[in-house]
Amino acid sequence: MSAMTQHEVARKLGVSRGTLYRVLTHSPLVGAETCERVSRGLEELHYTPNTIAQALKTKRTMAIGVAGPGASKLANLDKLYEVHQAAAAAGYSVIVGYSNGSVEEDERCIRELRARMVDGLIVFSRGLRGGARPWHTARAAGHPVVALYPLPGMGVDCVYVDTRGAFAALTRHLIGLGHRDIGLLTDCSESEYTKNRERGFKDAMRAAGLPVRPEWIVRARPEGCEPGGGTVSEQRLWLCSDFDLGFQTALQAFRAKRRPTAFVCYSDEFAIGALRAADLSGVRIPQEISLVGYNDSDAARYARVPLTTMHQPNRELGREAVALLLRRMEEGASSGRPVVKVVSATLVRRESSAPPPR
Repeated sequence: MSAMTQHEVARKLGVSRGTLYRVLTHSPLVGAETCERVSRGLEELHYTPNTIAQALKTKRTMAIGVAGPGASKLANLDKLYEVHQAAAAAGYSVIVGYSNGSVEEDERCIRELRARMVDGLIVFSRGLRGGARPWHTARAAGHPVVALYPLPGMGVDCVYVDTRGAFAALTRHLIGLGHRDIGLLTDCSESEYTKNRERGFKDAMRAAGLPVRPEWIVRARPEGCEPGGGTVSEQRLWLCSDFDLGFQTALQAFRAKRRPTAFVCYSDEFAIGALRAADLSGVRIPQEISLVGYNDSDAARYARVPLTTMHQPNRELGREAVALLLRRMEEGASSGRPVVKVVSATLVRRESSAPPPR
């Protein structure tokens, strides 16, 4: 039945083509009773509208493109789900273009999404140098763009979580428990996404008058890369599992002759990898070393030792990003100054953090 024309469908349902069109495009100009009757009839006919034909008429595909999330990063999947939910509530579908985090891959994503005639783009940016170029190109071509992380020089609407403040809060939590020797398990990316985590950690340590020991900031490198052996490809790092990176990094940290009494971890996945490393190293969590993560994923709740972490408000992120994009689509891609909204993460205390051993 999906091959039926709109003229044939309208005749079978006993309505005009104009009324059918208004129902299909969710127009407020059609009455609720008529809309319900026509929608029920469409279901009985198993009718699927031709979205390409509708797009040619309306100049809109009712689709949002999401570019940049790494398929191996679980935190991005949570954000992606909330973007999808918010878009669906507004009557839009979501088309995803996965990227490995490089500028070249982002450009490929944009080309593919633009070829699908998406109405706007939501960017999963990490803040890499030179990463603004693809989005400038998209915006110049008239595509509204909203970023989920600030990128220097990007010049587009943005909604993001203050990760620097979040990691300062995690560190203050450990200081409040009595820890004075605190380390950081992170990755070796040059992205602002990574650097702001380290900045937040250092902010809290310095504010408390505590030393930041370089040997206790352990940066994960993909398997096969020698520690301190030069720059690691961002693409290679982006494709790594955070569980594995956390495991390898914690193994190195736990085997050191002198180690801190607590570690702030890059993510919940890092911390769960560190829990496995602790088991193999004979380190008790939190009796000997406290661990804290970031994101408040389901995995954090059900880990062997439930993780103290920062709850990232992904639902708020998704709703705000879609709302900003829809507004920009109405006003025009280049109209007015970019809007930047910052949302805050909140501390969730669980069993992986405790006062330091005496």
